[in-house]
Amino acid sequence: MLRDEQASFLRPRIASGKARGCLGMGVGGRELARRAQAMPAFFDAINSLTDGEVIPAPGGILLRDAQGRLLGAIGVSGDSSDNDEHCALLAIAAVGLRGDTGDPQS
Repeated sequence: MLRDEQASFLRPRIASGKARGCLGMGVGGRELARRAQAMPAFFDAINSLTDGEVIPAPGGILLRDAQGRLLGAIGVSGDSSDNDEHCALLAIAAVGLRGDTGDPQS
């Protein structure tokens, strides 16, 4: 976990919530956001079960190896969700892994 000294105190929890949601549901943040929009009552229940620690938004990305095996997840917060996702994808590629955003092309 890294946090810029100027970042708000909520940023680490937001980033963790993005990653936690992806791992918990097994899909990337973009797909998670689509599902949350389509099924708000279900995601209200999920957040009730997790004490509000699931953030269904871009910026949460599943980490996969070259064979597609799930290794974990990363969450980024600090800018728009689209920019958070872009930053995460650059970091994931730099370490030789594949990021699964929940979109078919990822």
